[in-house]
Amino acid sequence: MEDVVSQEKLLEKYIKENKKESAVKLIFDLIAKHVRANHFAKAGALREKLFEVDSMALPEIVKSGEMIETAMIAAIDADHRQAWSQLYDKLTKEETVALYHSTKPASYETGQVIFRQGEMNSNLYFINSGKIKMFYHKDKHGIFLKSMGPGDIAGDDTFFTNSTCTTSIVAHSAVKLNYLGKTALQNWRTEAPNLANKLRDYCAQREPIKDLLQKKELERRAYRRYALSGNAVIRIMDRPGKKVFKGDLSDISASGISFVMNTSPKSAELLLGCRLNIKFTRPEGSSEMRIDQDGRIVGVHSQMFNEYLANVKWEEPLDSGVVKRIKLTAQPFQIY
Repeated sequence: MEDVVSQEKLLEKYIKENKKESAVKLIFDLIAKHVRANHFAKAGALREKLFEVDSMALPEIVKSGEMIETAMIAAIDADHRQAWSQLYDKLTKEETVALYHSTKPASYETGQVIFRQGEMNSNLYFINSGKIKMFYHKDKHGIFLKSMGPGDIAGDDTFFTNSTCTTSIVAHSAVKLNYLGKTALQNWRTEAPNLANKLRDYCAQREPIKDLLQKKELERRAYRRYALSGNAVIRIMDRPGKKVFKGDLSDISASGISFVMNTSPKSAELLLGCRLNIKFTRPEGSSEMRIDQDGRIVGVHSQMFNEYLANVKWEEPLDSGVVKRIKLTAQPFQIY
């Protein structure tokens, strides 16, 4: 570092004394040193100075540009590049460099909020590893929309507009991602003028939030629900230790089930999107019917006294024969 500082002082001396040839050689050497250290911003600034000192030093100008670009491409994280191969395949080398080196890495632990519905967010998130879940709050109700993983983008609904977040995103496991600040759109106007439109087009291929919400509403109304009473043993399947607890059954349909649980607001929110197993028995004449099904929590609704109603969607619909047997002893609840 001290060597670089002394060289920079020497460069100032060469420029002051108008020793162009010596200044060009020294600038080129300094660019090479900063490139090797992955100090690309500094290397780029020195290349601009090279233009200022001697705009006719074309061999050094061209070679230094190639040197910086090659090193910046090599510095792209391999896992990130693989996760986003479909996006990078659409970009030129210059655009690839501009996009990746405009982002910053970040990590989130399970349960950490990445952004929250109703708040401002000016970042676009590129998920490299781990899982996140997207959900929507309406009044006191939380509605799970979908899980997202490597190769998925989050935050695009606010990145290209000036609006608040329409959903919340929470880490469902340890997550590593890169995020892009909105100021990059301005910076790209000269260095990569087509990049913003390419990124916007790529994001536009994703299912819009309003379509996700409409789909959830249609799913909710597809099957008739039947009132149900009793207790169920519930096991969370995608959490360390596979926590087991009891829930009070509320209603059931071919596509899902609801139960009431006692928990804290934070814990209830974290359960959105979780996979679980539900077991319970139901009297059936002189015997009993046993239900053992896997599903995912798609909604959590606040009740009174820290009670929450959880809506579960079965991974596989209940057998039609089981539904018929439930109908014989249950009362219609409402359209599901």
